[in-house]
Amino acid sequence: MRLLTYNTLTVMSAKTTYSTCYLCTGDCPITVVSEGNRILSIDHPDCVRAGSMLEQRESPHRLIIPRIRASSHHPWNEVSWDEALSVTADKLTRIRDGYGPESVAFAVGYTKEVRPYLRRLAELLGSPHYITESSCCFSSGFVAATVTLGKEYAHFLVPSQRRCEQTKCRLAWSTNPAESQAPFEAHHLLVDAAQVPTIAVDPRRTSLAEVAAIHLQLRPGTDGALALGLAHAIFEENLQDCEFLEHYAYGLDDYRKYIRQYTPSKTSAITGIAEEKIIEAAKLYGASRPAQIVISPSSTTHHSNGFQAHRAILLLAAVCGNLDVDGGNRPWGHCFREKNVDLSGSCARTAPPAMGSSRFPLFVRHYHEGQGMLLADAIESGRVRAVFSIGLNLMMWPNSRRLEKALKNLELFATCDFFPNPTVDSSTVFFPAATHLERQALISTGAGRVRYRPAAVEPRGQAKGDTELVFECAKRMGFGEQFWNGSIEASYDERLQGSGLRFEDLPKDGSPLRVALPRLEERSYKANGFGTPTGRVEFVSSELEAAGYESLPIYHEPYWSPVSSPDVAAQFPLVLTSGGRSRNYTHSQGRLLRVLQEREPEARLQIHPEDAAARGIREGDRITVASPVGEIEMKAWLTDVVRRGVVHAFHGWPGHNINELIPDQGLDRISGFPPFKSSLCEVRLTSSPIR
Repeated sequence: MRLLTYNTLTVMSAKTTYSTCYLCTGDCPITVVSEGNRILSIDHPDCVRAGSMLEQRESPHRLIIPRIRASSHHPWNEVSWDEALSVTADKLTRIRDGYGPESVAFAVGYTKEVRPYLRRLAELLGSPHYITESSCCFSSGFVAATVTLGKEYAHFLVPSQRRCEQTKCRLAWSTNPAESQAPFEAHHLLVDAAQVPTIAVDPRRTSLAEVAAIHLQLRPGTDGALALGLAHAIFEENLQDCEFLEHYAYGLDDYRKYIRQYTPSKTSAITGIAEEKIIEAAKLYGASRPAQIVISPSSTTHHSNGFQAHRAILLLAAVCGNLDVDGGNRPWGHCFREKNVDLSGSCARTAPPAMGSSRFPLFVRHYHEGQGMLLADAIESGRVRAVFSIGLNLMMWPNSRRLEKALKNLELFATCDFFPNPTVDSSTVFFPAATHLERQALISTGAGRVRYRPAAVEPRGQAKGDTELVFECAKRMGFGEQFWNGSIEASYDERLQGSGLRFEDLPKDGSPLRVALPRLEERSYKANGFGTPTGRVEFVSSELEAAGYESLPIYHEPYWSPVSSPDVAAQFPLVLTSGGRSRNYTHSQGRLLRVLQEREPEARLQIHPEDAAARGIREGDRITVASPVGEIEMKAWLTDVVRRGVVHAFHGWPGHNINELIPDQGLDRISGFPPFKSSLCEVRLTSSPIR
């Protein structure tokens, strides 16, 4: 833990609050000492982002007064909360009454604490269009695991990242804990690598790849082919778990026939990985029992065929019998869950289908929200005329400029945030948000930790918590009674139903309580089967087949690649991957905070020295990165962590947003996820400065 002291005077009236940090979604425990509205010290984990939380609250760049304007092209007017709420509620009601509830969309990014309440408001208004940042994060893997392994494995991600003493081998697929997961360099994936043989699959030579026994440095977007090739080699070496497959596999014969073509030679030709490395990795994973597949929320699914690639990866655990065994990949069915209070589905019988229902039906059916990557389509067609959002980040969309233009043409675009950013710049109503140090929340984790997080200090200016915003807006729209008559504490009581706790039981200083969870025995599938339509692991997915999709995890080249689009590659020959994490920032957050800017001040592109030399580019040069969609300026970072012919761009930089170059036509056919991690571009030296 790191102690930051902002006032060394001993203050007799000091208050101690046991809180959590929300500079990412980890909710790591912190201890805040304050006097009145002055923060004296914060004890927090050793994390760069956590060290910026006081500046986030006190920054001169922070917006702390509500604002409205007639359109995105007009100047802002500072107003009271009452006026901003009245304008928002009146316009939402008028647009709903005039064009139907489907003309209003509700969207939320960070924070996630407010989601059940915003969804509840959307349902009460009758809108089917509730969308979140999950339209391009986590959910594709959730649905892929559900249709392949069953609903109990939907959260395959969380237990895959837990340390288990029994693990004999780890297959870590595109995860880089040194930059993305506390405790960073001390993360068990790195610390244990000398004792637990690790196979790192990543297009970059990351810190984990450096210590791994095997690094499979694949061409971006070929993950599915690699997974199929590994499976081929496992069967060739007779390392599969025959007993498990005999009793618990559905469609295995068709799967085995399909993977026969993915010989080491073919897999090598597609991925760029040497044949002997593919065989070596297959032998290591296949012969080590139990072995654990470690995945990240989105790296495997940010491709135009990422859903099927993710299925192919998950099936490796089934091939080797590593499901529901300690040290392998266990389900997360015993996690703590709050009662759902979002009323999801209550308007389903009367409202039109949610956004994306016809194009991405399995996504909407299993994840229970709209596919927000179609928001620009909905606005441009006139189907959506108003958007009410909290923490929305338009930069997360592919071809981001298109959505930015669409949002600016809405009759109402209300948002809530901390700082100026492209989303706020596109809105017509702005509400200032309270930081996690200033707002209350009910925090619970799947591991059974529950706490009431009180505000450590009052919000600056006129900022308010996201929950307070939604409750007040609901009251203005006539839904006060359905929002617990304005009592947030009453809503906490309902969310805690079934846990044995009430709000009054939770310590008001923020101290956590622990809810006991049952210990599930291994191999529960022997009694219960798998939660799929067939009760087995579905190598051939019956749900995909019924929906008209390919039922096997078929590999397809990325939407743009040297193989699938040679005409595009002729002009844009570099394979572009993006979104690798930096410990300094959570996506686009914190870009105006000095303490983080000092560590990472500019948008950078990683390029191999030989590719740079061929273009006359030197370290630190200003460069233009271009694709058929557009171009941006960045700073060159010459490094051999990327292969020749591949470049990697860090994301989240306003004015230098790499997602502007990603085609929105290349969405995954099943999930709707964008191809952030496999596209094409060209890089050239530019004499103009980065704006």
